[in-house]
Amino acid sequence: MRLKGIKSKIAVLSSVLVLAAGVWTVSSVPIMAETKSAEENDPANSWRYKDGKPIKQQEEIGPSVNSRGARAVSNAWKNVNGVFLNSLGDPIPNATAKGIDVSKWDGKIDWNKVKADGIDYAILRVGYGENLKSQDDPTWAYNSSECERIGMPYGVYIYSYATNTTKAKSEAEHVIRLIKGKKLSYPIYYDMEDEKYQGGLSNKKLSDIADTFIKTLNNAGYKNVGVYANKYWFSSLLTSSVFDKNPRWVAQYNYRCDYKGDYHMWQSTSTGTVSGIGTNVDLNFKIGSWNVNAYHTAAVSSVKLNKTSLGLKNGSSYTLKKSISPSNAGNKNVTWSSSNKKVAVVSSSGKVTAKGVGKATITAKSSNGKKAACKVTVRPKTNKIKKLKKFGKKSIKITWSKVSGTTKYQIYMSKKKSSGFKRIKTASSKSASYTKKSLKRGRRYYFKVRSYKTVGKTKYYSSFSSVKSLKR
Repeated sequence: MRLKGIKSKIAVLSSVLVLAAGVWTVSSVPIMAETKSAEENDPANSWRYKDGKPIKQQEEIGPSVNSRGARAVSNAWKNVNGVFLNSLGDPIPNATAKGIDVSKWDGKIDWNKVKADGIDYAILRVGYGENLKSQDDPTWAYNSSECERIGMPYGVYIYSYATNTTKAKSEAEHVIRLIKGKKLSYPIYYDMEDEKYQGGLSNKKLSDIADTFIKTLNNAGYKNVGVYANKYWFSSLLTSSVFDKNPRWVAQYNYRCDYKGDYHMWQSTSTGTVSGIGTNVDLNFKIGSWNVNAYHTAAVSSVKLNKTSLGLKNGSSYTLKKSISPSNAGNKNVTWSSSNKKVAVVSSSGKVTAKGVGKATITAKSSNGKKAACKVTVRPKTNKIKKLKKFGKKSIKITWSKVSGTTKYQIYMSKKKSSGFKRIKTASSKSASYTKKSLKRGRRYYFKVRSYKTVGKTKYYSSFSSVKSLKR
């Protein structure tokens, strides 16, 4: 993952050196860097590598002396008394940690020596491109295991050459496959710099590619996703709001980073030297006091609902509530579904609406496949006793409201208000009244009704109506 080489057709470097009081200063027009290919088939071909062989990187033009007129100092890029210094020995504004990013090109690393040399964190390459094992970085497993062994905080990056959202999704799946079970504490970075494959894409296309990569990781439980690019790309190509919502890792090889937007990490040089690494190595500085643990999220381990069974009247609704474990799960969204939409449907917020009598199972499913279910039974609507009327000398006529779709109605009677009810009639769905005969004059009688619908071999009963009474 590197800045590009100088591309003369796109940018022209203008430098002016002014000698004043023994102090040299230089002003420069930003240059666009270029990678010749997308590390395809790895050996890499980029500004730093040609057919897999390292080539010397020319640093971006900057002052050759510091503000005190001294030449570059021996403690460049080091922590001196709690202050990180740049290549001129001046403090790096707001730098709070020093790290490296490494890949197979850095060879086998002695991580004990790296840690002892004052490196606070590492960003490891998992691979490049789409989700193919042949495109895994061969040092990923070793480097990540060693970081965990010695307690070195680390994050990862993948070199992208995606030209559409389908490839971006595959690149995200490439990362997910390799980091599963790993203990990342720094973000996952999307390395967007490939001039051959991405340099000619529109800003909108680049935004869609990044958005797809980020959302695919978010949906897998990882919200610790950032974007790596150089200053030119962030200033001119990666300009949509997508890049404002996720941490920027800005590469500008100079004594300072003068990118005007927000960023939380700066890649300052490719020619750093660190004990335990036999090559020059990229140096990076964490900018600000953001909490690395805030980027550490977990996959969903379980989904639970506040109800595992639910009874509804036809036409009524109820909103189920979900709970996700663990509390630091990255993506707590679920997809709701119904096993029988003729019986019950469910909205994206978990609102269940009864559509017909019967049974259905409502399922909430996380992005990584964890599920919870609620069994819903929908019963007919409750009907009402509309009227009780004395009929003849010993009869009472009961009239009730009809319920659409009912198979039959059941009428119950008692001589007591709260107990002793017995069914006195089962009426067809076409009926709306029944006359009870042979009653005693002067006695009060209590009535209630309910309906049922037969689905298959099962009868689904409504609740009883309110009790009404009449003295004969």
